[in-house]
Amino acid sequence: MRLLAVAPLALFMITSLVVSVRLVMLWQRTRKLPELLLATAMFSSGFLAYAVATALKLLVPGSLELRRWLSLTMLTIECVGIVALIGFARQVFHRGKKWATAFAILLCALLALAVSAEVLTGEILRYSDSYPITGPYVPLGLAARGSGPAWMAFECFRYHAKLRRQRALGLVPRLVVDRVLAWGIGIGASAIAYAFAIGHRLLYGTGLRDHDWALGVASLLALISSLCIAFAFFPPKSYRRWAS
Repeated sequence: MRLLAVAPLALFMITSLVVSVRLVMLWQRTRKLPELLLATAMFSSGFLAYAVATALKLLVPGSLELRRWLSLTMLTIECVGIVALIGFARQVFHRGKKWATAFAILLCALLALAVSAEVLTGEILRYSDSYPITGPYVPLGLAARGSGPAWMAFECFRYHAKLRRQRALGLVPRLVVDRVLAWGIGIGASAIAYAFAIGHRLLYGTGLRDHDWALGVASLLALISSLCIAFAFFPPKSYRRWAS
């Protein structure tokens, strides 16, 4: 049962890795910042952070210092990806707007404060064991990291609504509209996963892996995210011909 639940998470990691490689190849041709930011976000948060988290869970019986170091490494990598995603949202949807720059800086500052609080209080170890949390720091950390995907999803859905109006006038091909929607759903599923993890921590105090049903929900969200992101970046040829 647990192996079936873990499979979608592995698929999400593979999808993130493949997309990040494609974006790096695109960035090598264009040398544009958005491609680099999104590649960093997908590789760091979608692949590498999950890989370190897997190692962390396998090494739970290890020494306290090893678990603390791996937990800090995981959160640092994840935060790098979230910062890149925040930067991508600001650069693509609100480039040059002062309020967007201020909002992005605020989100990044909250990320740094949340991780610092988790480290200073020792709650960072709750990512590697089954002890319940003793304060609000882990949920706050999850909320801070989930803010990046949440903002990205909001901007995608808002932009999709704009594209639909343009599509009705024949200005935009259906393929573009659908790919933006798929990306929004994929990143939105990631944001919902953060919200679900927060709710689970507040209710039970422990991580998702301590309940099979919770792991199943997380796996379902990972599957939705993987399929939608894959469609957004690699739509089938038959669909591209039909929707272009």
